[in-house]
Amino acid sequence: TAEKISVEGLFHNVSAIPSGLKEDFEIDEELSLSRQSDDAGKNRVLINGKVAPVTKLKEICEYLADIHGQHEHQVLFNAEKHLDIVDFFADTKLKADFAADFAAYRKKDSELSALKKSADDTAKMRQMYEFQLDEIASLNINFEEDSRINERVEFLSHIEKNLEAAAKSMDYLKDGEINAGDLIGKAHRMITTVMNTTPELSKAADNLNGAMSLIEDAVANIEKIFAEQDVNSEDLNNLIDRKYKLSVLMKKYGGTLEDVIKYKEKIETDLNNFNNYDTVLARLEKETLILLETALKSAELLNKNREKAGLEIGKKVVEILKELELPNSKFEVSFKKLPELNHSGGVTAEFFISTNAGFALAPLAEVASGGEISRVMLALKEVFGEADNVPTMLFDEIDTGISGKAAKSMAQKLKQLAKKRQIIVITHLPVVAAMGDTHFHISKSTEKGVTKTNIKKLDTKERQTALAVMIAGSPTEAALTQAAELLKESKG
Repeated sequence: TAEKISVEGLFHNVSAIPSGLKEDFEIDEELSLSRQSDDAGKNRVLINGKVAPVTKLKEICEYLADIHGQHEHQVLFNAEKHLDIVDFFADTKLKADFAADFAAYRKKDSELSALKKSADDTAKMRQMYEFQLDEIASLNINFEEDSRINERVEFLSHIEKNLEAAAKSMDYLKDGEINAGDLIGKAHRMITTVMNTTPELSKAADNLNGAMSLIEDAVANIEKIFAEQDVNSEDLNNLIDRKYKLSVLMKKYGGTLEDVIKYKEKIETDLNNFNNYDTVLARLEKETLILLETALKSAELLNKNREKAGLEIGKKVVEILKELELPNSKFEVSFKKLPELNHSGGVTAEFFISTNAGFALAPLAEVASGGEISRVMLALKEVFGEADNVPTMLFDEIDTGISGKAAKSMAQKLKQLAKKRQIIVITHLPVVAAMGDTHFHISKSTEKGVTKTNIKKLDTKERQTALAVMIAGSPTEAALTQAAELLKESKG
């Protein structure tokens, strides 16, 4: 066995390849493809000389060749692709209009969905903020007073002892028969009489004057304490309760009373902003509904046009099937409306067919007869040939199960398709093989225990012999004559 295999191909018709792929690999008028594989499973792919992954090779090849086998229905037998096929026959402007209208609707609907999700979160946040604001506002915080609450509680907790100490202090400073205020006053008056005699006495007079001022300040502060003597235990309990409530708020909303006040201001601002959501939500709901209605109208126009195209497709397929010896065929494009509008216009499409009189229409994928599948597929390919735009079609024994007049009709249809694109047919029917412009003979041989596949391009004489073998099993005189007639007819 060979350690490595290499396959190369040159393609001249690249019109079906999307512009994006053309730009990626600098594809202009020709395309060269190369793939090498070794026995270790390593692959090397070149697209126009550029190294590329196998996935890209597969993607490009889908636009270069359409392969059809006896049961390889591919796109035409895949119901999910039927609407796309019908759309090749629909009005291009209607498709573009719907695509634009649906895209506008989806964009606005996405905005609405995002806002609704945000609104749900906002509603929960609003409810929490309202509770927090009520909790903070209920204490009616006065920063100047409440920031001194610890001092007030401490003072009032010892009010009796404070009042006793204050009363005694007042006796010593002012109210007693002998008190500091009177004594310092007398000393001050005495010194002032002689203070001009020496600097030391003048300085002493100033000191005594200062002492008298300090005593007066002390007396004023002590007198304030007596204003609290009417405070009762209930007042103290209320103050202690407020202190506790303030400490709870500080634990929840910041470490200090100032933090609590700042947080209150923040949530008041946020709550005010939340009120705008209702207005924005109402506006988006209205805009989304208008765009949905517009998209629905565009979809309705497009779908009516699709139905019209479906009738035309059915008519053409039936005509071709009659030529392929299926005179009682019926073909219909069945549209089904979806519960909601989507990118396809809110509908699906599926091909239904009946190839025999008296039988109801059934999905195309359920067509059972091999010969019928071959002719149905060929009819569909002729109708949709312009739509798929693939330059090369390979039919692998799709003529299995048919013979006689039907086989000849199929051969003629294949030749018709070959006028518009490259057609490669693998067949055992001589009437089909004779229609080809070029005939390759595929055979197998064994050399030294290794099987080889041989492909040979036949000249006219070799081709006649090959057709005779296909007709009679050996190149008899009668078979050779019949082969010559087939080749003559194919050129007529």
